[in-house]
Amino acid sequence: MDVVSKQKQRRGKRSHGHIAAALGERGHASHIAQPKATAAPVETLTAFDRTQHLIPLLLAGIVSAVLILWAYWPTWKWMEEQWRTEPDYSHGYLVLPLAALLIYARRDSFPGFRDRLSWGGVWLILASVAMRVAGRFMFMDFLDAYSILPLIAGIVWLLAGPAVARWAAPAILFLFLLSPLPFQMESVLSWKLQGIATAASTVILRILGLPAVAEGNTIWLGQTQMFVEEACSGMRIFVGMGAFALFWAALTQRSWVDRIVILASALPLAILANIIRVTLTGMAFYWLDSSTAKTLHDWLGFVMIALAAGMLWGVKAFWERLYYPEEVLAPRTVLQGA
Repeated sequence: MDVVSKQKQRRGKRSHGHIAAALGERGHASHIAQPKATAAPVETLTAFDRTQHLIPLLLAGIVSAVLILWAYWPTWKWMEEQWRTEPDYSHGYLVLPLAALLIYARRDSFPGFRDRLSWGGVWLILASVAMRVAGRFMFMDFLDAYSILPLIAGIVWLLAGPAVARWAAPAILFLFLLSPLPFQMESVLSWKLQGIATAASTVILRILGLPAVAEGNTIWLGQTQMFVEEACSGMRIFVGMGAFALFWAALTQRSWVDRIVILASALPLAILANIIRVTLTGMAFYWLDSSTAKTLHDWLGFVMIALAAGMLWGVKAFWERLYYPEEVLAPRTVLQGA
């Protein structure tokens, strides 16, 4: 009897163990198969909250743009007149579209809107107001125009957050090209560029075998006199190259070193392009009649901008081949390649 009872007990334990194991496996399987019931509603609510926040943000941005247009209407009219009448600043019509293109090109790195106001932007708005008041009292139209930049940056910071303000900074800084340079800065820069173009072109003309002598901003080619006017100083090429370099530097996806190289190359390349222009004009005045030489001079003004842009692209391409960031490979990538 004892042996039989012990066998029954063992069989009972085994069957009970099998049943418990089966129940445990089913319970474990049912536990794994259970879906997360709270995941979908949370995502839906988050998307809904973002949409609800985006609508008033867009409305506030539209209202701010309309107010800036209205408050700065005299300034806009003054800048448009400069773009229309001054050849050195005819690029002003392209600044706003190019700034919008910069925003579009950087869309992949957009950090996202902040869900509340960032009051740090108020300081930039106050700085803009102070700049405008100072510009009115001191009769500095350029200061009034430049106050648009901190105003836009402050509004973006206030409504969208500091991360979005930093993301939009290249496009906002590009708006600097909307306004002409201050008169004194423009005069000094134009005079310096005019002297450099005269002296350097005279040397090149002598190297080419022409009897060139510089007298002030006048180049004597034998009995022919060629005056390097203020319009030939290269300001148009310089400003155009500056705009092109800023736009290109903002679009580059490499390090800050590449941006500095592009910006630093703009001025010497603009000077070189203008020297080539004055030299070719001098050769035309020496070998051709004056009317043909003047026509060639006018066309060279447009050609040299394209030439300077091409030279800047050449500097960029050479630099990218000469210097490139090191690629850090993970050990797993190296082992997979091997």
